Amino acid sequence: MTQGFGRAFAAVALVLLGGCAANDNGAAMISQQAEAQVELAKLRDKTARAEYSDQAVYLGLIRKMQQEGLYFASLAHIEVYQQRFGSGPEILAMRADALRETGQDAAAADAYGQLAATSQGAQAAHAHHGLGLLAGRRDDFPHAILELRQASALDPVNPQIASDLGYALMRAGALQEARVPVMQALQLDARNPRVISNAAVWLMADGKRAQATAMMQKAALPEATRSAIRKEADRVARAAVTRDRAGAKPAARTPAMASQPTAIAAVQKPLTVAVQEGATP
Repeated sequence: MTQGFGRAFAAVALVLLGGCAANDNGAAMISQQAEAQVELAKLRDKTARAEYSDQAVYLGLIRKMQQEGLYFASLAHIEVYQQRFGSGPEILAMRADALRETGQDAAAADAYGQLAATSQGAQAAHAHHGLGLLAGRRDDFPHAILELRQASALDPVNPQIASDLGYALMRAGALQEARVPVMQALQLDARNPRVISNAAVWLMADGKRAQATAMMQKAALPEATRSAIRKEADRVARAAVTRDRAGAKPAARTPAMASQPTAIAAVQKPLTVAVQEGATP
């Protein structure tokens, strides 16, 4: 593209140098100069289009980095992207995710809060989902449930939000409340190993061990994942017994959600770690 600009500028220079030619070549020189200007205009327009294309390609590159777990690298590229193209909801969401995944929880919470305050729909749901995950990392499951219910209300067909809400409810001891979001997630994305793992945990914790075992076999989950699921189910079952003995009320809901049926959403701290370590395919 730079070479094209060079050729165009050279054409203009040749036309200007030709000013010393005989007058009978004047019309030809004017024509050549006009053609050169047209070529320059075309190249400038092509450069502008390429810049927009580069922006989309760069955003896709950052997205791919995060899909591959390269969150530290993505943070550096996000900074460059914002310097070149500014900020938008998607790049803000990816920055918040990268901060969370690199253990910068306070900065991630601020980033998710900014995103929640300035976006709507799925992007706002993403922000509340992230805040819920941060709360789950602190084992603050009541707060996680509140954030994830908001995420679910904004994006009710997102299977990962549904699964994470189900997990948060299970960890809070609300085993029966967790059933709807866990099973919704399973029906929305029946091939997702994390969703399957959460459903198997719920089944096993609820005493349906044969169904849980059949589900794990059908999904061909490795033994390391099955072992993690069994341990997690035991912990969830104990949490449910403790909650029942304490006579706990249903998991807290936001005022806006009080009149709505149990929603879709969740927190997978232990199982998410297991997946990242390679226990789940």
